[in-house]
Amino acid sequence: MKKLATTNQVTVADVERLILETQEDRTPCDMHIHKSPLEDSVGAVFFAISARPPKGYAMFLPRDNDKNSGILHVFDNLGLKRKILHVTINDLDEYKDRDILKVQQVVQVLEVK
Repeated sequence: MKKLATTNQVTVADVERLILETQEDRTPCDMHIHKSPLEDSVGAVFFAISARPPKGYAMFLPRDNDKNSGILHVFDNLGLKRKILHVTINDLDEYKDRDILKVQQVVQVLEVK
């Protein structure tokens, strides 16, 4: 599991890892991203890992003057708050208002000699 830097610079994939840390089954799944639009900015951002049963959630509340920096609240699948972190989500702008972080398919390459 990748550990976060002390500056708490994270990516959306790191948010997924933080949510999965609250679970016994840490198998990556698709994560839905929903940005609450404001007039000239982004409000709260909701992250939900799609699985049956659900694997957890996170809510990001940006600071007024910086839409990528703020507080990340991480919840387990029962809705219990597990972590509160001050973070900057570096790649948040790369995602649409409603988007999905897809699980990366791992392709194993066999070397034949």
